[in-house]
Amino acid sequence: MTTYGMVIDVSRCTGCHNCFLACRDEHVGNDYPPIAAAQPQSGHRWMDVQEYERGKFPRVRVDYLPLPCQHCKEATCVSKAQGGSVYRRADGIVVIDPEKAVGQREIVLSCPHRVIFWNEAKNVPQKCTFCAHLLDKGWKQPRCVEACPTQALVFGDLDDPDSEVSQL
Repeated sequence: MTTYGMVIDVSRCTGCHNCFLACRDEHVGNDYPPIAAAQPQSGHRWMDVQEYERGKFPRVRVDYLPLPCQHCKEATCVSKAQGGSVYRRADGIVVIDPEKAVGQREIVLSCPHRVIFWNEAKNVPQKCTFCAHLLDKGWKQPRCVEACPTQALVFGDLDDPDSEVSQL
């Protein structure tokens, strides 16, 4: 069995936003039913890169925190959704079914990490899918991980004790 997970090494993140751009490149204008409807052109950050500034001149330090969906083991979005519209797959990926979740705006509010977005045009909540449509086709990692030049994002099988993600 495979259980996917991601570790983010914030000490390696330089704030380049390649992960954000790769996610948008994959999802804006592209439907992947039943995993995801197309991400809108603006307003969504399925992979957000938050910036934290510390200190003061002349010693200012900026740190970055990539923030995708956490694919929580006990996901509140799953428990708040109606009709099985949000579910956790056997591989650990939490999916919002774009057809079943229509009109369920409360799913957005259920996320304690604030990483679920409302698609006004499609009337559906949306979030990071770990590029499940690509993993299902045999890809080894989501687009965001593939695009990270510093290897700040590490993805893999948590059930494999020899995998890098498990060891981290």
